[in-house]
Amino acid sequence: MSKKNKNIKKRVTFSDDTTITTHQTHKKKDLDYDRPPVYMRKTITTIPIHLLALLYYYIKISDNYDTLKLLFTLIPLQIAYLIFQFNKSTIYGNKRLKTNIPLLLITIGGSVALSVPAMIIIILFGAPFVEHIFQTWLLALHASFLAYPALYSVFNCDFKVGLWKKYFIAIIIGGWISCVVIPLDWDRDWQVWPIPVVVGIYLGAFVGYSITAYI
Repeated sequence: MSKKNKNIKKRVTFSDDTTITTHQTHKKKDLDYDRPPVYMRKTITTIPIHLLALLYYYIKISDNYDTLKLLFTLIPLQIAYLIFQFNKSTIYGNKRLKTNIPLLLITIGGSVALSVPAMIIIILFGAPFVEHIFQTWLLALHASFLAYPALYSVFNCDFKVGLWKKYFIAIIIGGWISCVVIPLDWDRDWQVWPIPVVVGIYLGAFVGYSITAYI
């Protein structure tokens, strides 16, 4: 056996996380073209300012915390955010990804489908089932479409979920923390289900999309 063959090292991994950390270089010679890495550029353009604007509308302007109208406003803004900000900062291998229009539409359907298991999980964690089932589903739809850019990127990056799962986790944590105000005896109108959790998942998504590229 030649000396060259002896130096070949085989590596087996079951991880789908090929995210490049901030301490690694991105030179072409270092890339594995069979499993190209994916990472986000560290830039302020990924900050979703529109989520804060939507929260301001929801809390200060909307009529009686109109969660349904908020959802209809969120969806086109999330699509625009994905096209003009998020996707342009996504690096897969050694190139920026172009927007895949058919995949945009498929991911809308994927977000709606994702709302069903999301609703089941929310109910299992104690959400009202019969009395407020429609509001609970609306909450699940909000969470699913807040995750829309990350879900699109999972599809567009060959189902590499290592980086994108951080965005889902940020949304979940935001909703979980916000639940603490619901049982408090303050008798405020904004304590009604699911208003606090809607606010929480928006804040969680805002933090997640803003800082994930740096962690």
